[in-house]
Amino acid sequence: MKKTVSLFLAIVFIFAAQVKSQDLQETLSGLSSDAASAYVNPIISGFGSNLNSGWVSRVPTDLFGFHFGIKIIAMGSMFGDEDKTFNATGSFRFTDAQAAEILANSGISTSNPFYSSIKNELLSAEQSVTFTGPTIVGSDAEYLNVNFPGATIQGQNVAQYDLTVEQVKGYLKDLSFFPTVAPQLNVGTVFGTNASFRYLPSIDLGDLGKFEFFGFGLIHNPSAWLKMPLPVDLGVGFFTQSMKVGDVFETSATQYGIFASRTFGAIISFTPYASLTLENSTTTVSYDYNFDTPVGPQTSSVKFDLEGKNGFGATVGIAMKLIFLNVNVDYKMSDINTISAGLSFFGQ
Repeated sequence: MKKTVSLFLAIVFIFAAQVKSQDLQETLSGLSSDAASAYVNPIISGFGSNLNSGWVSRVPTDLFGFHFGIKIIAMGSMFGDEDKTFNATGSFRFTDAQAAEILANSGISTSNPFYSSIKNELLSAEQSVTFTGPTIVGSDAEYLNVNFPGATIQGQNVAQYDLTVEQVKGYLKDLSFFPTVAPQLNVGTVFGTNASFRYLPSIDLGDLGKFEFFGFGLIHNPSAWLKMPLPVDLGVGFFTQSMKVGDVFETSATQYGIFASRTFGAIISFTPYASLTLENSTTTVSYDYNFDTPVGPQTSSVKFDLEGKNGFGATVGIAMKLIFLNVNVDYKMSDINTISAGLSFFGQ
């Protein structure tokens, strides 16, 4: 068990080492909620799909029995090129330096008698802009572009201008595969029902923040009550999990599903399995937004909820038992395709 926990921690810290040294809060601090929601959106669905993966690799077969399994499960959601960039419109508050850059582009210098009032008007309210650039899983060699469409202020023509915000780039370095690892305890069987639990106390991932989660679920095989066995073992299940990443992300995910499996062999065996699931996830994003005003710098607490693209999922996989060693691997086809694999030295 000690080796298993060490493997889990190694995988977690390898992932943590891939992120930027810049704090995620610092990256988001220059983004309005409109820009931030588009920027983090791909990872939101990745959180949900990972949390809703890897729960079941065998359906319970007995009405009563005793087994337990301590398992390490690795899940990975895959991102395509369309997840690496975003284009959105919304509101934005300029910093003092950005407002000065916009005015300089229009030839409005500090010698202009209206300079201060024009600049103060730019700083005093949110401006409608267009955002383009890398998402959180995009390239760290690209930066956020903010397009100011131009306006007439104090009778002066302030021209259209593109601002580059180098503070905001692909935080997770062009990530195509987002991993999560979970220790899971499976216990059963009572009235054809198995219970599963996931728990991890807070682990510091450096600049990404502290990572922790808890989850549980049940799967019931109604055919365990039947005297005549069915060709395959069928179960219905419900699983739920919550996860927190630093002070920025807090995710809850839920899965309902129909699961099927069939075991061939005993001491050495293999079990094909499949499932059809309905999934959802919600992530609360929280951070401090820094911007300038005519009276000086201001900070506003931003908090909003995003729904993950986690709907219908179809999973196929295979589990193998080699005396005391159990391994499984599966592939889930959904809006966010996800691979999961499990390793256990006890039970299933």
